[in-house]
Amino acid sequence: MVRINPTPSYYSDEELVAYLLHIGLPSAINDKPSLDNAESLILHHMTTIPFDNTEMHYTASGFLDTDPQVVYTRIVKEKKGGTHCHGHHCLLLGMLLKLGYRGYFMMARMNGPRGPPELVKLGNLDHQILSIQIPGDEGMYLVDIGNALGVARPARLAVGFEFEGIAGKKYRFARACHPDSPLSGEDGEEWALMANMEFDWKRVSGTGWRTVMQFSTQPYFLQDVMNFNWLVNHNPKGPLHKGIFAQLFTRNEDGALVGQRNLFPWSRDVVLRTAAGLKVVQEFSDEEGRIAALKDQFGIVYPPDAMAYISGRPSAIKIAEPGKDGYNAVFSAV
Repeated sequence: MVRINPTPSYYSDEELVAYLLHIGLPSAINDKPSLDNAESLILHHMTTIPFDNTEMHYTASGFLDTDPQVVYTRIVKEKKGGTHCHGHHCLLLGMLLKLGYRGYFMMARMNGPRGPPELVKLGNLDHQILSIQIPGDEGMYLVDIGNALGVARPARLAVGFEFEGIAGKKYRFARACHPDSPLSGEDGEEWALMANMEFDWKRVSGTGWRTVMQFSTQPYFLQDVMNFNWLVNHNPKGPLHKGIFAQLFTRNEDGALVGQRNLFPWSRDVVLRTAAGLKVVQEFSDEEGRIAALKDQFGIVYPPDAMAYISGRPSAIKIAEPGKDGYNAVFSAV
């Protein structure tokens, strides 16, 4: 087994207390590191802090900064909303380290969203995830809270290990190779996170297990994270450039994860996704309405004059001409 060495956090004691208060878990300051406590922390984080890329579209800079202090200020101090996968994991890792967990950044490639189970069409190495370890437990656990997959809890990294995500969705780990890798081996040099397509909300054709992402356990450092984030921010072909995404996981009265609210670039509404299906919870027809929906459903706050920054961009809501769908046409080639 690989042992992760203790690493100092880039957050202070005061920042940890404020973060725990923000996610509604102030008592965690006294909890010893354990799998149950890590799962509780992650659950509260996922259901309090949304995933979004709105800073790329509603600000003058158009830049989603993942500097740990910038992320902390936006989310915890100013309570303006959320961030994308890089920012989420910067914030979460820093707080886990402060609580006595061990961990580091990893990077993953997402598989294409459509196709039969056997199809593996991996994208860029641009999705950030974490590997964490609990003192006294030599196992390594995958953490991924910046993704629509709904992994929802630390998952033990072991071949064949199966676990449930949000709303009963099934996952498991396997060893794999990149389809274009010059290396070969019986076990593969990477890990694959696979989903049971019976529970796939995207309704991909076919049945069985399908790769949703691949990654190695190569550690990356904060300066690497900053470089990856710069590439994500400046890739005009990337999905985060083409439209606005927002997501927030939801709990029921018993505290269990049951679904997620989503705002997608190609729609003019916010939907609640659960195992029972989809439910529209708010509709909009223009930028003013979208900004209102972001605040109402996700707690993402922008002033009305933020609409000026998105004007003329591909992500702006297009007013369709009669007989034409000018809004969705932007995404016809995605």
